[in-house]
Amino acid sequence: MTASRSVRREGQALVEFALVLPIFLLIVFGVFDLGRAVYAYNTVANAAREGARVASVNQIVSSPDCNESKPVEDPSNAHWSVKTCAASSALALGVQASDVTVSYTPPPSTSVICPDPPTPTSPIHVGCIASVTVVYTFNASTPVIGALVGPIHMSATSAAPVERVFP
Repeated sequence: MTASRSVRREGQALVEFALVLPIFLLIVFGVFDLGRAVYAYNTVANAAREGARVASVNQIVSSPDCNESKPVEDPSNAHWSVKTCAASSALALGVQASDVTVSYTPPPSTSVICPDPPTPTSPIHVGCIASVTVVYTFNASTPVIGALVGPIHMSATSAAPVERVFP
């Protein structure tokens, strides 16, 4: 009689484990995906800040690379630009330069003219506010959580006053 009861208890523990394991794994992978989402948002926000920092001193929108240690001597052959530097800051996420937008607006209650986009005939002035927006779509790596939540669209905007007009 004792042997049959221990077999029943072992079977009961196995059934309880089979019922609890999927819920436990869902929670563990949910925490993992939450951490990835927080990392992605932080990276997108940092990329927007990097783009705004570059836009405050360099108004070149696009270039082939982001090498801030090289001075820009020829604007047609620039080594660093707003979109490229912002996208390279979020390289781990796969953010492209096309995911970055740049705009210039006048500061509140001033008469400064800030054309958007700037042109050689209508340049940016010192004091204009450069706003850089980076967008990213986060997808959960766990299929169950991805099906429940779906893709999460993240966006971060950072603004900085133009300190120097270039080119």
